[in-house]
Amino acid sequence: MTSKTARFADLLITPLRSGVTIPKGNRGTGIKMINMGELFRYPRIPDTEMALVDFDYRNEERFLVQPGDLLFARRSLTAEGAGKCAIVLDAPTPRTWESSIIRARLNRDKADPDYYFYMFQAPYGRNLIGGIVEQVAVAGIRSSDLANLRVPWPELAEQRAISSVLRALDDKAAANDRLTASSDQYCAALLQDIVVTGCGKPVKLGDIATVNAASIKPIPGASLRYIDISSVADGRIDWPAASSWDTAPGRARRKVSVGDTIWSTVRPNRCSRALILDDDPLLVASTGFAVLTPRAVGPAFLYECARRNDFVAYLESVAEGSAYPAVRADRFLAAPIPNITAEKREKFESIAFNVRLRAHSSVHENRVLAELRDVLAAELMSGRLRVKDAEKVVEEAV
Repeated sequence: MTSKTARFADLLITPLRSGVTIPKGNRGTGIKMINMGELFRYPRIPDTEMALVDFDYRNEERFLVQPGDLLFARRSLTAEGAGKCAIVLDAPTPRTWESSIIRARLNRDKADPDYYFYMFQAPYGRNLIGGIVEQVAVAGIRSSDLANLRVPWPELAEQRAISSVLRALDDKAAANDRLTASSDQYCAALLQDIVVTGCGKPVKLGDIATVNAASIKPIPGASLRYIDISSVADGRIDWPAASSWDTAPGRARRKVSVGDTIWSTVRPNRCSRALILDDDPLLVASTGFAVLTPRAVGPAFLYECARRNDFVAYLESVAEGSAYPAVRADRFLAAPIPNITAEKREKFESIAFNVRLRAHSSVHENRVLAELRDVLAAELMSGRLRVKDAEKVVEEAV
């Protein structure tokens, strides 16, 4: 790590700013607003679906983000989440950010945004942030403390060299993400083409699959990979690290296997669902999921049916509760499934399952790339690894 440091505020081109607070009446139309959900889901925030807000943002410097802006979580339920850093990527439309997020806009004549993004991701940077986290009802950081934080300040050329190496790994992962998204679109279109050519009255999920077929009991001293609802988005699982059954939550009871579809029973409108393709005996899901196991159909067909709008609409219609609407597991059994011939199902499965496997190989590669990036970032930021040596490692990986 370079011995040269600077106040973080001295590397900015504008002061740190918190985002906007928008009343409910001004939501639903307007421009995109980056919320805490996007900050925690995307370390590199892309052009993705976000909440829309309507307000006067003509003062663009004050109210809009630009590519390269760093965003910090001002508060979090956990100390680890407070001060979490993300970087804004390019987008064709204007975006703002919410009041629980602090925006930092660096002076590019002094500081490379990507370098400081990776620095704050690395252990050294996380330790710096940890030093200013305050724990009251929730964990949080103050803009004034972030501004006064002393951060490493190597020469600009060195900053750019380090960030270029690490960004190459993230760019490869982003390409893999686009492949996965294309796979979703292709499989959805493939099934829709079959449905519109003619099918009978919809059947029920219970006719082709079981729900929560198996549970698992804690194994003292053994390990598990616990899939919590918060770790699943639409088609994506944040891969859980192995942990001990001795400290596992009581909700870790759902046994999952290759080919199962998991669907969150809470807030079905969020579409927290995924297809299990990892053959890992340690995987255990929360009881907050309904585990759908194909019985008379293939896993790709079942998963695609569970992604359809009519399936989601049904779950929303039977959800109970207002603040946290939830679907009872037995309600899944009556969810509508397209009634197509066995021949058409098999044809779909032969194509779609291979598409899903190829996409999953990209997901697995991304896990490896993320681990490599984190290791290289820690070594580069500490000065234990030269950029030239890191470049060789990255060339082999991508």
